[in-house]
Amino acid sequence: MFTVDLYLADAKTGQVLKKLTSKVSNSHIDEFNFIESAGAWSPDGKRFAFSVFNKGRNRMLVVEIPSGRILQDISMEKAEQFSNLSWSPDGKSMVFQGLSEGQGDLYLYNFDTKKVTQLTNDKYSDYQPSFSRDGKTIVFSSDRTTYDKSPSQDITFNLAELDLATGKVTDIKVFNGANNLNPQYSSDGTQIYFLSNKDGFRNMYRYTKSTGQVEQMTNLFTGISGITEYSPALSISNNNDIVYSYYRAQKYSLYTAKAAEFTPKQVDTTALMTDAGLLPPARSVGVNLINANLNNFLAYPFLPADSIHHVPYKPLFKLDYLASSGVGIGVSSYGTGLASGVQGVFSDILGRNQIYAGLAVNGEVYDFGGQVIYLNQTGRWNWGFGLSHIPFQYANYSVVNSTYTSGSTTVPAIDERYDIIRVFQDQATAFTSYPFSRTTRVEFGTGISHYYYRVDRYSTLYDTTGNYLSYNHTHISNSAYNADPANGGVQLVPFSLVQLNASLVGDNSFFGVAAPLNGFRYRLEAEYNVGTYRFFDPTIDLRGYVRAAPVTFAARLYAYGRFGDADGLYPLYVGYPFLIRGYEAQTFYNSNGSTKPTNGFTIDQLSGSRIAVASFEVRLPFTGPERLAQIKSKFFFSDLNAFFDAGLAWNQGDQIQTGLTPSNPSLVDKQGGPLQRVPALSAGLSLRVNVFGAFVLEPYLAVPFNRNDITKPVFGLGFTPGW
Repeated sequence: MFTVDLYLADAKTGQVLKKLTSKVSNSHIDEFNFIESAGAWSPDGKRFAFSVFNKGRNRMLVVEIPSGRILQDISMEKAEQFSNLSWSPDGKSMVFQGLSEGQGDLYLYNFDTKKVTQLTNDKYSDYQPSFSRDGKTIVFSSDRTTYDKSPSQDITFNLAELDLATGKVTDIKVFNGANNLNPQYSSDGTQIYFLSNKDGFRNMYRYTKSTGQVEQMTNLFTGISGITEYSPALSISNNNDIVYSYYRAQKYSLYTAKAAEFTPKQVDTTALMTDAGLLPPARSVGVNLINANLNNFLAYPFLPADSIHHVPYKPLFKLDYLASSGVGIGVSSYGTGLASGVQGVFSDILGRNQIYAGLAVNGEVYDFGGQVIYLNQTGRWNWGFGLSHIPFQYANYSVVNSTYTSGSTTVPAIDERYDIIRVFQDQATAFTSYPFSRTTRVEFGTGISHYYYRVDRYSTLYDTTGNYLSYNHTHISNSAYNADPANGGVQLVPFSLVQLNASLVGDNSFFGVAAPLNGFRYRLEAEYNVGTYRFFDPTIDLRGYVRAAPVTFAARLYAYGRFGDADGLYPLYVGYPFLIRGYEAQTFYNSNGSTKPTNGFTIDQLSGSRIAVASFEVRLPFTGPERLAQIKSKFFFSDLNAFFDAGLAWNQGDQIQTGLTPSNPSLVDKQGGPLQRVPALSAGLSLRVNVFGAFVLEPYLAVPFNRNDITKPVFGLGFTPGW
């Protein structure tokens, strides 16, 4: 469904016996070399060798059959890219096609000496080698007979045979002008089976070495083929069992037969008829200048070498991508607000230098933010820097006793306050990363940040009987807010930090429609902060996904904390829906029918300087693509999830307890929060919806086990993809 894996099947029945190996579960494999390559069986049938990519290098893996245990992991030295392996009959050597400095030749690897020997060394391309049954010769495809003789830009492959003792190459000239590929010896070594498109279709032919006679073995309409024309599609056993790949009805199937079951027909080795391989109309009504010129491409004189001038490459940035989040305007008791944003990506033609830029506003002019990042990818070390101004916003609600003055009369009043607190972050960062492989990288970064505040107070006065008196909006200075006892002791003090961080990141997960469905992801990060505060804040984020079709079992362990002098920072909150569901802050304040908790588990249990989260989900692709989802849909993509969340927030010196409630809720720590902390637990159902690829929406129902202030499940809404 998500990856190309290696399977073992019974060659007679087609029954899949087991999955031998997968890049999801095997650290030796970043990608299989499968499109135009084939593996090889050892002569005793107990080992199988194939080509993979790992950590940026092409390597050969040898696995035990049928266990799939890796026996050998081999680099082919100067042959930096190689494919199409063929095992020698004595089991001591492996021949393969290799690419070194742009030149394609044949190489031999010896398992005893562990040495790589180059068998051919010339300007010709040698392709798809195969050992003879006695191990003395190798048959392969090559452009030796057509490279220097065809005026066309299309250089075709013919057959050739290499004598290992003498190193002599003998050309086998059949169907010149056609592609003759995938040669295989018969069980007695007297004949060579191969695939050719000499009549426009790709059929199997048989060449007899002693007479030079060629026979057509199949006459198939769509032809014997792999994923591409150069993909191996034919294999022959020591007993002349033939297996080939045939494409029909929009799918590939494997067919097996004895050589004697075919009906061979002798054909002329000089006859070509390639019209069937042309798109209609086969014959052009006008003058076919393009094909005529391409067919005589090499006949035209080339540009003289001194007419080509080398100039240094200079990146010129062009717009690659531009998107807007739309424009919205809203009016409320808090004033008029605007919501809009635009993001753009600029790069040079090679994509080595990229600029990401974004601007957004969500509210008033104070809520305008922007970010620009430059990324350099010219080498394996990627590096860049960024500048940003980002506003954050949260609210504080309080009801205090006050007075109301009208004229010369002053009366007692109740002041209902909503304080909108904006935190502004101005930041400059620099970063670099180095990939060890396609799934693992290390990151380093540094940055300097400055944080400052703005408080807007929306105040409504009522008399002591609840009658409306007045409404007022004022800007409150930080000092006035800090001195106000109604703010719960929160102090808004601007501060600056310098960060240094290092991370190890891994990801071989595969996404479904709204969340990962297979593989793993992790991030281990260490960051140290100096400046107004001095503290260490590590991150541990581990995620695993096991696919057991049609569902996926997903688990997560996440922990983050501040260790050191960080008491002046706003505390961490574990009740966000992307951490644990059912404990959002707004549900604790008389919404959803909630009342004040009486069991000692209050919202203060969810804040602290350190947090830890454990989550488990069963994910079912619900609507979407037919092969993945339970209900086929072309536009509504969703996952149905059953979840269990657990989260804990605490401060240094707090007492961690088991159970749903603290044993003595009245005890407080030095930060003013509960001294005794218990994990918050919840379970429920959610539906993640991929909204046209723009964002993921997650409505959910959660049962928070620790709360007795509500009698019904909590409904919530998230706007993040599944972890």
